[in-house]
Amino acid sequence: MLIAVGVVFKTPILRSFSNFLMKQDDPEKADLMVVLSGNAFDRGNEGARLYKEGYAKHIICPGGNLERAFLIMGDTVYESELLRKNILRNGVPDSMVTVLRYGTSTIEEADTLIGYCREHKITKVLVVTNLFHTRRAGKVYKKRFAKEGIQVIMRGAHDSQFDENLWWQSEYGLIGLNNEYMKTLYYLIKKRPL
Repeated sequence: MLIAVGVVFKTPILRSFSNFLMKQDDPEKADLMVVLSGNAFDRGNEGARLYKEGYAKHIICPGGNLERAFLIMGDTVYESELLRKNILRNGVPDSMVTVLRYGTSTIEEADTLIGYCREHKITKVLVVTNLFHTRRAGKVYKKRFAKEGIQVIMRGAHDSQFDENLWWQSEYGLIGLNNEYMKTLYYLIKKRPL
């Protein structure tokens, strides 16, 4: 009986794992768009799409991690620079995209951007990341930015390697879901301030 119930409800149960991670807001116009590094292709494509639809007039690409594949060829390319290149490839003008080469984690990037927002008197930020990253990143950004009176709108880019609603059908989906739960658990265990 229990096995039959598991078979019948397999899809909704597995989907609940991904649904928990995906927590995005409806898109709104903002003073600034922040496209997080870590997946230059999907996040960059979504950031460019939202820019073209008029949701923000300027894009920031934060991040101080090196893109490791380029190190093999002896090149030093930051994830944030690769992200910028993809956004430009999608037709966003060069003058509308700024790279901030600092931050190796969601928390560090958020802290860097708070200073930028203070300096430029930004009151509303649209943050673009992957769908599986929206809950954790949203928690970090919204808590930190609320203290500064800055509203945060979270948007998630679909992953081009798998369907988030059918994550268990792909090795990439399994890895993506596992990584995000492990990072969430790491933040809880280390009691890192969100």
